[in-house]
Amino acid sequence: MNKVLGNPVVFVVLYVLFMLPTYYLPYLGSNSAVIGSVGQLAAGVANASPLAGVNPAFWPHLGSLFVLIVVTWFRGALAGKTWLVIFPILATVFDLAPGLSAIPLVPTVMHLLAIILGVVGAQATLPAAKQST
Repeated sequence: MNKVLGNPVVFVVLYVLFMLPTYYLPYLGSNSAVIGSVGQLAAGVANASPLAGVNPAFWPHLGSLFVLIVVTWFRGALAGKTWLVIFPILATVFDLAPGLSAIPLVPTVMHLLAIILGVVGAQATLPAAKQST
């Protein structure tokens, strides 16, 4: 894992790969409070399980955000920047919380900060960089 996430190109590619669904899935209603509420209401009326009314696009959206948090957590631990994980966590909150998801560009700024700060200044502290010198 050290060699894989120690490479900045791999980190950026993984981050962007799992970040892209978070921009596509909201068009399917994955972070819509209105669609989620209607689904929950329908599930309650039908006496179904509480998860039955959740929009199916929500789960891949949440999964993508979870992978971003894990990847950034590992990268932050390798680079000596354990605080780096706060950016995808904030992006998740602003992407999925009702009301906060209406504020534009905050998740995008958080993702960009995670990518930029995950790469910049980390070369001197990563184990892969120490071995190659």
